[in-house]
Amino acid sequence: MKSFARKAILLVSSALLTINLSSFNTEPLTYNVNIEKSTLNWTGYYLFSFSEHVGTIGLSGGKIRIADQEIVSGFFDIDMKSIRNLDIPDGAGKDLENHLMSDDFFSVDKFPTAHFEITKTEKIKDPQPGGPNYDVTGDLTIKGVKNNLTFPALIKFSNDGLEAKAKFKFDRTKWNVRYNSGKFFSDVGDGAISDAIGIEILLMTSKN
Repeated sequence: MKSFARKAILLVSSALLTINLSSFNTEPLTYNVNIEKSTLNWTGYYLFSFSEHVGTIGLSGGKIRIADQEIVSGFFDIDMKSIRNLDIPDGAGKDLENHLMSDDFFSVDKFPTAHFEITKTEKIKDPQPGGPNYDVTGDLTIKGVKNNLTFPALIKFSNDGLEAKAKFKFDRTKWNVRYNSGKFFSDVGDGAISDAIGIEILLMTSKN
């Protein structure tokens, strides 16, 4: 009788251990980046004035793999030919868009897509309510140049994958976007453009 009881206890313990271990090995699910609901806003700054330009750029695709409410891997692509300006009306705004898409800036005919590949996400310790709760690290490729980038993000997981919001700046010159940069051209004077580009992104996924 005692032998039977011991066997029963061992069987139950083994089953519970198997269940417990399996809960930590959930197969990752792949979600599509919803390019209709996702948004990416940009801001460009002048160096010696308070002027700036703002606009949008579209996403062309992407996938995020999630397991146990954690990002396993993922990427999204940016349609560089969709650059739009929002602060200058009509023709002048179109001129700025064309300039940004030219070889002075992003050379979109040669490099129509930018790419961000997530390599790591790390929880922020004691995040502020409503503030970023993860640091996201990845490789950003623009104009064929790849550099590592880390930024804070507010990530919320759901049955549709996730919703991520982030706001950060990056140094455009690291991606060979050097037009009117005071770092590389000493004669631009008051026309110098800041090396920093501001980005505000809302990334939403949906089920396959």
